[in-house]
Amino acid sequence: MNLTPIWGSLTVFIACPLLGGLPLIDWITYALTGRQLSKLGTGNVSVSAAFYHGGKVAGVCAVLSEAAKGIIAVVLTRLFFPSGSVWEILAIIALVMGRYWMGKGAGTTNAVWGILAHDAIAAGLVWLISLVGFTIIRDRLIGKYSALVLLVVIIGLRHPYQLEYTFATLGLTSLLGWIYQNIPDDLDLVATTEQSSQK
Repeated sequence: MNLTPIWGSLTVFIACPLLGGLPLIDWITYALTGRQLSKLGTGNVSVSAAFYHGGKVAGVCAVLSEAAKGIIAVVLTRLFFPSGSVWEILAIIALVMGRYWMGKGAGTTNAVWGILAHDAIAAGLVWLISLVGFTIIRDRLIGKYSALVLLVVIIGLRHPYQLEYTFATLGLTSLLGWIYQNIPDDLDLVATTEQSSQK
């Protein structure tokens, strides 16, 4: 009996949420600055919060730690399933769920780098089209949600006869969209502070 798919499923649905929930950003910021992000600003333990409250070094370390989580989730999945399989997207979903429910963050950095590791071409196309769109529209909120829609469309187009990729990506983007609706945006805090300083 081949137990590889079983071990792979356990990795995706148990190990990946735990990986996402590791409070690396909080640990890094506290180690470098002595500040606990959960007690500052919006209370988010996020990359933008690390930049805002911890400074550039803490912010860069936060980006690297969360990017590594996304890549590791995909690499772990490839130990049990073929490279580029839909299981990689499911692993990213599990990672983001752990990041939100245990780590108190949106998981955007995890998802971006996870998708980059899963399908660099799709990630590059989303980034390029989103960048062009943002230079024209210049609305951060529209840009954020349009990138989610673009990701579903592009992944779907790259797998036109494998609908499981489209549905899995739709699940990921729906989760991210729901999280965006339920978590404060630290960039709003930055904008508010800048406006106050200009008065």
